[in-house]
Amino acid sequence: MRFHSPRESVSRSRLLALSLTTALVTSHSLFAQEAASPPKPLEEMVVEASKPQGPVAKIAEAPTKTNLPLLETPQSVSVVSRTEIERRGAQSVAEALTYTPGVVVGVGGEDSRFDDILIRGYDAGSTSANMYRDGLRVPTGGQWTRSQFDVFGMESIEVLKGPSAVLYGQVAPGGLINQVSKRPTAHHRGMASVQYGSFDTWQVAADSSGPLDAEGHFLYRIAGLYRDGGSQVDYTDLERKFIAPSFTWNLSEDTSLTLLAAYQEDRGGSTYQFLPVTGTLYPAPLGYIRRGNFLGEPDHNTFDRDQWSLGYELKHRFNEVLSFQQNARFADVSTFYEGVVAGRTVPTASGMMSRRAVRGIGDSHNFTIDSRLQAEFATGEVEHTMLAGFDYIRGAWTHLRTGTNNVPPINIFLPIYTGITAPFTPQVAQDVTESQKGIYVQEQMKWGGWHLTLGGRYDNSDIELLNTITKATTITDSDAYTGRAGLLYLFDSGIAPYASYATSFEPVSGTDANGAPFDPSEGEQFEVGVKYEPKDFNALFTVSAFQLTQENVLTLDPSDPLYQTQTGEIELRGVELEAKVALAEGLALTGGWTLMESEITKNNDGNLGNDFANVPSHTGSLWLDYTFQSGPLEGLGIGSGVRYVGDRFGDNANVYHIPSYTLVDAGIRYDLGKLSSALEGTRVSLTASNIADKTYVAKAETVSSANYGPGRSINLNLSYSW
Repeated sequence: MRFHSPRESVSRSRLLALSLTTALVTSHSLFAQEAASPPKPLEEMVVEASKPQGPVAKIAEAPTKTNLPLLETPQSVSVVSRTEIERRGAQSVAEALTYTPGVVVGVGGEDSRFDDILIRGYDAGSTSANMYRDGLRVPTGGQWTRSQFDVFGMESIEVLKGPSAVLYGQVAPGGLINQVSKRPTAHHRGMASVQYGSFDTWQVAADSSGPLDAEGHFLYRIAGLYRDGGSQVDYTDLERKFIAPSFTWNLSEDTSLTLLAAYQEDRGGSTYQFLPVTGTLYPAPLGYIRRGNFLGEPDHNTFDRDQWSLGYELKHRFNEVLSFQQNARFADVSTFYEGVVAGRTVPTASGMMSRRAVRGIGDSHNFTIDSRLQAEFATGEVEHTMLAGFDYIRGAWTHLRTGTNNVPPINIFLPIYTGITAPFTPQVAQDVTESQKGIYVQEQMKWGGWHLTLGGRYDNSDIELLNTITKATTITDSDAYTGRAGLLYLFDSGIAPYASYATSFEPVSGTDANGAPFDPSEGEQFEVGVKYEPKDFNALFTVSAFQLTQENVLTLDPSDPLYQTQTGEIELRGVELEAKVALAEGLALTGGWTLMESEITKNNDGNLGNDFANVPSHTGSLWLDYTFQSGPLEGLGIGSGVRYVGDRFGDNANVYHIPSYTLVDAGIRYDLGKLSSALEGTRVSLTASNIADKTYVAKAETVSSANYGPGRSINLNLSYSW
């Protein structure tokens, strides 16, 4: 892919925007008479979009921004519905995705601060730029100033696999996650619940929605919760307050405005620990570290976060051909973190480990907006859906990290806490502004069973980083063209083979030995697959094979070891299988399997030919759920699942080999309304993850950077719905 100067690129993008706008207007005048049947009124579209999907989701907006059915989308996409989230008792986005093929969660170990998620080998969690909410990127920030949204406020979670830059700009080549917020509904509904679970954790939650007037012009929804309790790590308590009000105004059959707001306050400590590999991955002379051992300092264990957002979605249909949608959001995140973690040496034979302390303060302010025109028309037997859009992201964040290495050591087997008296000194101080401007076009053509999707995009990204300690400023200005093409054929039987090609880019900060700024890293993916939606029962099956390549990866400059160069390259190949089935008899199944191999194909760091870190060769999962439909057990639902993550290397040098693990989850629920009409709407449920309480290592990166995965968690929930 060739990169162009900003002046040349902007000029081309303006010509592209002008020509596309002209084409859209012309299409209205030429093809209005040939347009397909008039679409449903916008009010009905809003109502349908707010309906929760069952275990088998059939539609997602994020892959094409046009609500194209998943069966007709030439890309591997997984959707986790609200039903699945509740039946498995997921407490976070990462937990909700544990049964999604191509996705590996928790590779950093137990971490209450962030959602730790990889898609096809690449980071798509809270600390990446690949996490979206309602189609808009969530704020980025400093080391600890990142968002994590409570899963109670979500209607579904969409996982787009492979490069998705053509509609979203700078993203990792593995894929992205779009969290879909709960929205107002056209009918009155509500629920309230109380929950008690492991580590003496209490939660109360409520969700209410419906129309505010008889005509349904004004709809509301408000969801919120309060949670407080302990964690699997000693001396670490967690507290959360969350509320998300939303409001829809159906101005007419053609115009709708939805306001979406959210506030979340997190207080307490951090469950994340830098543990030594000796005593976790490998046995120490005295054995292994107990999973709950806290090796920090109780008086220096804080992670406080405040985050809020306010945005809107505006939809307007001009006529049967043209429609417009604009999404926008302001968001703010502020954090305070302090912790004591392992030093950079191996513990002694007696178990004494050196330690260091850090403290971080940060805030992030973000504005993002996405505006797009859509035209639906026909030319003869060919149906067209054309999309043209412009999006803009601007963020500003600060990060101050201080610390000290002068912390008394601790015994990893029998911790005795000493406190911290050494003064902290500045380590990192940054003041950053960043922006992204993108213009994109997409054409979806349908002719009989043939579905062709073409898309192209131009992006300009600016990052200005001020080191407030040295007063040095680094500016990264990147521009790139990305695109995708996909072809799918839908047979009458519901079988749909497809093939696609897509590219991506990510800005890379820094300069080479000559002082020249780095180019963006580039990703490309070839994917072929088959989707199948049976006619006689509710299910969706997907089989896909892909080859993913990332170029312009930073690696050591052999001519000057003090600098890096962009000659690195990584390749991943894999096959994914996914099945989602919901039968009328009450049986539901979610299953997936992924086979993946990775290789560092170009590298100067001594890692040539190694596996890419944290890419297991095999992962698999299966969840079965059954609800009794009649008889004495009517109203009883039971579910159980098994998850397998194969062995992998925790680092690119392939020094630390992390063993495979298998975890079992289960859930049981009962509709108390089947016992008495006085209890109608009341349900009790019990869910458990890692039910065998298996201890396993989830992270092993350096001698002093390992961590355990989550242990057993059990939650009892009593809810009332109306």
